[in-house]
Amino acid sequence: MRTNIETRGSIDSLPEFCTPGDLSLILPVSRATLYRMAEQKRIPSLRIGRRVVIPREPFKKWVEQQCGMAGNPSMGVI
Repeated sequence: MRTNIETRGSIDSLPEFCTPGDLSLILPVSRATLYRMAEQKRIPSLRIGRRVVIPREPFKKWVEQQCGMAGNPSMGVI
C-alpha cells in the first residue's frame, strides 16, 4: 500500500506506521538499506508476518537520540 508522502518531507508527515519504502522517500537512504537496518535491529521496527513496519514515534525518538550522539567522540562519531 503506497501512502501519499511528499518526497523529502518530514518525519511528521509519515503515517503512524510506515514501511521502509515510505521512509526512503524522506531520508537520503535506500529502501534496501532501511530493510537491512530493521533486520539488524538498528532502527525500531516490527515484523508482522512478512511485512516490516516502522512506528513513527519510536523512529522519531531514535533519530533524536542518534543526533544527540553524533557529536560525542566516545561514540566514535565526530
